[in-house]
Amino acid sequence: MNSAFQALLIGFQATIANVRANMQTFLISIATISISIGILGIFLIIFFNLNGFLVSWNQQVQLIVYLNDDISPAQKNNLEALFKDSSRVQSTEEVTKDRAWKDFRLSQAEKSGMEFDLGFNPLPASYKVRFKLSDNRLTHISEFAEKIQSETGVESVEYGKNWISRFEKFMVFCRVFLMATGALLSFGLILIISNTIRLSIYSRQDEIELMLLIGATPGFVKIPFLLEGMLQGLCGSILSLGLMGVIYYYLKSEFQVSIESIARGMDFQFISQPFLLSLVGLSVLIGLVASYISTYHYMQVLNKR
Repeated sequence: MNSAFQALLIGFQATIANVRANMQTFLISIATISISIGILGIFLIIFFNLNGFLVSWNQQVQLIVYLNDDISPAQKNNLEALFKDSSRVQSTEEVTKDRAWKDFRLSQAEKSGMEFDLGFNPLPASYKVRFKLSDNRLTHISEFAEKIQSETGVESVEYGKNWISRFEKFMVFCRVFLMATGALLSFGLILIISNTIRLSIYSRQDEIELMLLIGATPGFVKIPFLLEGMLQGLCGSILSLGLMGVIYYYLKSEFQVSIESIARGMDFQFISQPFLLSLVGLSVLIGLVASYISTYHYMQVLNKR
């Protein structure tokens, strides 16, 4: 236990010496890591808020059942009975033809400042059906819409199915894009850190060969460079968190009002703590992998001599 701790202590001291000897390269590597991880983090912020917007909007979705003008009282009673019998329906609201036309004219007057009058009412009567919150709320709405659509007296039903479907496909694209971007950035960072560690190795080449000649194990020689790679990843990720924080507060100040107007009660969110820790862990892991690749390659070259 003491020997392992001593080896780590010596390795850490050697790491500090490596960093001081190659300070400019070390700082450039940290800056590159912070920018790359920061870009990935910004994509995550946007993705999580888009997903939160979809969830918030889904909770506000209601089914609108448009009625034929010649619907009979018996057919209306049958529809209302279906609404009441469904355990997933929270409430229903009837909108008459006159009310629909009045609301439409008021909204047009507010937008254009002009009275809108055709001399007749082209809008149908309807029911606004709200559903209880549940995990599969949209599925329940879709199933209920198909059932109601086939009822006599119903002209059409609407709940934004096409819009929701397109938005969900967009979110799937975002997930794939995030994974691809993360993979490309990780590969690029491995190359950058690997080259930085390689410079550190060659700057101490004579010292490393001397250590091996007097009996130092390859593992002992690798420790300072592995720690240097991990240190680069850690410092870069911490700087990236600061970068993400600045951009997050800017985006929140610019778009929070617009978000609340579209999705009531939704707040612009930062990345949750588990994902923040994952970003830091990913950055440190990338540093470890990159430094291991460099040291392994160098040891292979020495063994061939």
